[in-house]
Amino acid sequence: MRALFLALAATGLVAGGVPAMAAPAKKAAPATKSAAPAAGAQVAQSEHAVLYLKVLISALQSDQVKEEAKSALVGCLYENSLGKISEGVDKVIAENADKVQRDKPAEVFAVLTAVCGYKGDPTQPSPAAPTTGR
Repeated sequence: MRALFLALAATGLVAGGVPAMAAPAKKAAPATKSAAPAAGAQVAQSEHAVLYLKVLISALQSDQVKEEAKSALVGCLYENSLGKISEGVDKVIAENADKVQRDKPAEVFAVLTAVCGYKGDPTQPSPAAPTTGR
């Protein structure tokens, strides 16, 4: 997971915060004959949102995730709709299809924390402060 985080950081995804969430809201398309494909896309988006929420809940329950990362995830969910968070994660996955797979929860978690603006590896302890000799 650390290598994935480093790869995301190198592409600017971790430092970039939440670019997809800053986008203006999309207007609803008028009803046309293409409503069936649009409904299919909406179902896929809903399924992705459920997956991302499951990953988020698992992270919050995990002893392996740092408290700072958990706080960032809760803050992100509090300040943004699940739909906006899902759009951000979907965008990152689409742009990095060769690096991130939706069926790998650890990779989804790395993207989720990056989209929510957490910097660093959420599973690794922060470097310890240097100790002074007595």
